[in-house]
Amino acid sequence: SKPRETVVISVSPEDVIVQGRVVAKVTDILEGKEASLDPLAFRLAELKENIVGPATMSVADSQEVTILADKSVPFIVVRMVMSACTEEGYENVSLAVIQKATQVATN
Repeated sequence: SKPRETVVISVSPEDVIVQGRVVAKVTDILEGKEASLDPLAFRLAELKENIVGPATMSVADSQEVTILADKSVPFIVVRMVMSACTEEGYENVSLAVIQKATQVATN
């Protein structure tokens, strides 16, 4: 059986990155800039077309996205990225929050 295709979206404090390609700036999303998430939607649609060929229609039923978000990213940004995914027809969206390595205070 084919391994499940999962699209990975990373949200750093600065950028939204899909499969290694920067598609949006976190500041633009926070400022509510019109169309700031359009490149994300476009990229998701593009990936979906690449994944879904006639032979892999079953993959379309389990379109998965994993969002790796830095802990410092405001949740509103993550929520907007998640809704962009569901609007593009990705049903399974999982979220992982990346904790920063904690600094040990020295006396």
